[in-house]
Amino acid sequence: MITSETLVHAMSQSALVGVALLDDKHKFAEVNESFCRIYGYTKEELIGQPLSMISPTDFRERASLLYQDYISGNTGKDVKHIRRKDGSSAIVHITTENVQEGSRQYKLMQLVELPENTKSLLEKKKELEIRPIAENVNIALLRCNSEGKIIFANDAARAALFLPQGYQVLNMQSYIFSGNISRQLPLLQLLNEKASFENIEVLIDRADGSQLWILLSARPIVINGALHYDMSLANIDALKKMEQKLLEKIELLKSTNKQLDNFVYSATHDLKAPLASLSGLISIFRYEDDTEQQEFYLQLMEKSIHRLNEFIKEIVDYSRNSNQELKVEKINFQELVDEVFEGLEHMEEATITQKIINIDQHSLFFSDKHRLKVVLSNLITNAYKYGSSHRRDSFIHVHVQADSQQASIHIKDNGQGISQEHLDRIFDMFFRASAGKGGSGLGLYIVKETIEKMQGNIHVVSEVGKGSCFIVTIPSQIKTENNGQMSLDI
Repeated sequence: MITSETLVHAMSQSALVGVALLDDKHKFAEVNESFCRIYGYTKEELIGQPLSMISPTDFRERASLLYQDYISGNTGKDVKHIRRKDGSSAIVHITTENVQEGSRQYKLMQLVELPENTKSLLEKKKELEIRPIAENVNIALLRCNSEGKIIFANDAARAALFLPQGYQVLNMQSYIFSGNISRQLPLLQLLNEKASFENIEVLIDRADGSQLWILLSARPIVINGALHYDMSLANIDALKKMEQKLLEKIELLKSTNKQLDNFVYSATHDLKAPLASLSGLISIFRYEDDTEQQEFYLQLMEKSIHRLNEFIKEIVDYSRNSNQELKVEKINFQELVDEVFEGLEHMEEATITQKIINIDQHSLFFSDKHRLKVVLSNLITNAYKYGSSHRRDSFIHVHVQADSQQASIHIKDNGQGISQEHLDRIFDMFFRASAGKGGSGLGLYIVKETIEKMQGNIHVVSEVGKGSCFIVTIPSQIKTENNGQMSLDI
């Protein structure tokens, strides 16, 4: 508590100190010239008026001044932002004391206007206080102005974004995703558009050209009247890559389930058809006395059994290829092709179709013999089935060019060919380009899957009425170098 004598002294002290006396109703009882100068009012305008006259009544105005205090670090009671009569702002140091004048009590308010650079000095002080903390955390922290100039970036931010010390402007691209919609825009544009946001997933181009998934948060701040952005970045690149792999596995699982459904449906049909045919033939055979007719029915039964056996064999081939790893061994293509043709001699078309075999192999070649045999057997069987057995010049031409690195296999016929509308689908499961030949639709699907298991590829050139040529390329699983050393590719 101070006395009136002290009050008189305070009112008359240096012109730098603004002094005001407030009565018990918080109205101005007295002000000195310095107080009037600081706020921009005359003495007559202030005397008798409530303190609220110089205090913002509008919520936004009060919030604005409080926000300026906050971002400047002026959270104490002694240093405040004030608003003058003309709308400009100032920083002042304020103290208040109670005054006793007889039986009446007053409040003495003293303030000193601080220099213009006080604000920046306070901000600098706050930055100097925060910087050691920011540098010693693992979270990437970054501040830039509205033009993208980097004001501050801690070590974690520079490491995450590959920012060299001389890198001063955020001119990198960002990519944001929402469902199936994606958008590419400069990072600075993202900041200017959204201003304040928390934990959005952004794919960003780093300074070295690589990309990184980050979880980005940002908020705007005003420093010396200029807009800036404070950002925090969390590296979620590993999580996003795991998420992508998981999504790919889910899609693969969906595709596999769909194929399994198709497989069960078609396999059931293809298993039932020859069994139903066989059952019907047996019923007819029981009541047939004619020996020749009985022989005919027996031949039909054999065909049904053969169809069933071939389909079961294809299912086994499909299962083995899906579930078993490669069994690598040395391949002699001449012996392998001869073995396949010998295994197909029972086919009716084999006796009337010319076989042309050219094998050019002068190096060791290593692959899975069983899988190669499955591929050759299926392709040569199809060449027989869909060949031109009704023509005298019907042929199957097998040409193999193999070295220590890879093998190229051409299987060509002059049969009925494949229409262009079917070429893109012939390797699909259970697709039949020719319904009249009674195939299962699994053969070429198994061929393609088997070749891919061996890291090879297959394509076909075909023309209706002129024939087809299937071209298979597969790598040697063990490559022999010129110096005789071998490198394993599996």
